[in-house]
Amino acid sequence: MDHELHKLQIACAYLFSPIHARDHSFIVSLDRNMIKKAFREKAKLYHPDLHGNETEAMILKRKERFIKIKKSYEYLSQRVHDYRPTDVKQPENKPQKRPVVIAVGGAKGGIGKSLVTANLSVSLSNKGLKTVAVDLDLGGANLHLYLGKTRIKKNINDFFDKKELGISDIMEKTDFGPYLIGGDSGRLGAGNIPFARKLKLLKAIKTIDADCVVIDLGGDTSYNMLDFFLAADQGVVMTTCDPASYLDAYTFIKVALYRKLNRLFGPESDYSGETTGVLKNLIQDMTLPQNGRGVSDMNVFRAKIKQECPSGLGIVNQAISGFFPHIIVNKTNDANAAIEPVKRIQQVAKQNLTIDINHLCNLPFMTDIEKSARTLVPWVSTDSNGSFAILLDGLSKTLLSNIIL
Repeated sequence: MDHELHKLQIACAYLFSPIHARDHSFIVSLDRNMIKKAFREKAKLYHPDLHGNETEAMILKRKERFIKIKKSYEYLSQRVHDYRPTDVKQPENKPQKRPVVIAVGGAKGGIGKSLVTANLSVSLSNKGLKTVAVDLDLGGANLHLYLGKTRIKKNINDFFDKKELGISDIMEKTDFGPYLIGGDSGRLGAGNIPFARKLKLLKAIKTIDADCVVIDLGGDTSYNMLDFFLAADQGVVMTTCDPASYLDAYTFIKVALYRKLNRLFGPESDYSGETTGVLKNLIQDMTLPQNGRGVSDMNVFRAKIKQECPSGLGIVNQAISGFFPHIIVNKTNDANAAIEPVKRIQQVAKQNLTIDINHLCNLPFMTDIEKSARTLVPWVSTDSNGSFAILLDGLSKTLLSNIIL
């Protein structure tokens, strides 16, 4: 990538959004008024002098962000007169736009997944990104309530049952920015969709005309939930400081990795290399405990692959290294309380699964946020400049940064 173009994209990401930074036509169309307007809006959010009633840590975060925003504003203001359409060429054979898919999961219910999914969707939408929130908690769908809708006209089952309906036909606009694809838990067996239907849904989600898709998953480790999680560009596992919760979070991560390996050669996998029958059978034997050869340690797993199918070790290593889940600790009364659970999960995952887990952030327990679940108004919409909104803003930038720039 051209160095000057890369600098332009970084500046646009801070002043506008990572999605805008990716859009070459947007960079070409920039003018001084657009840059000034964006800077004023960001200054309201991040200028530390406007938020003196917050904690020192939060003010420091705002200050650090504001410095980067100000530098981006100054850089773009200088460059706006210099660059021309010839400086930023559209890539030839531009691939079809695909949304960034974020899945929010966990092995335990009642930890705030739907509430966070709804507010994250609103936060992304507030950045000017076309965002679609999808409720894939198929047996306990309630995401629509957190986005202010007591009833939805169409849901996932309509997409399955009516051949004439595409995925976009069941999307509804909410009053708070994002679109919604609702679930339906009122039908017997709603959570047990056949594999062919799941495959249809996974493919359709990746064709949605949007910048971001945020998926709310059910609190279990069923194959459906794991496959939805693995299909996302970014997988977020939620937990609390409660021991049962963070143990379940580790369990979710572990079985998700085993599911990824087990389905490495399946039609839903993004693996496009040669299928090796010996390797496929060996992996399935070791990832399905009922076969009697199951392993709980990835070092042992790799050793067996190396011994019995050495040509497949590179494929397995690539699959494992490509699994990089994130953790959010929700409902924290004290940030220090989250340190030990996160550290424990990271250590065990590194030791037994040989993977790294990124600690995205801690989200505080706030009475107002809990009340917003009853008023059916996302808290980010009520307090768009508050500490919770700032945390979600930073969270979303992290989730998008590795993909966009």
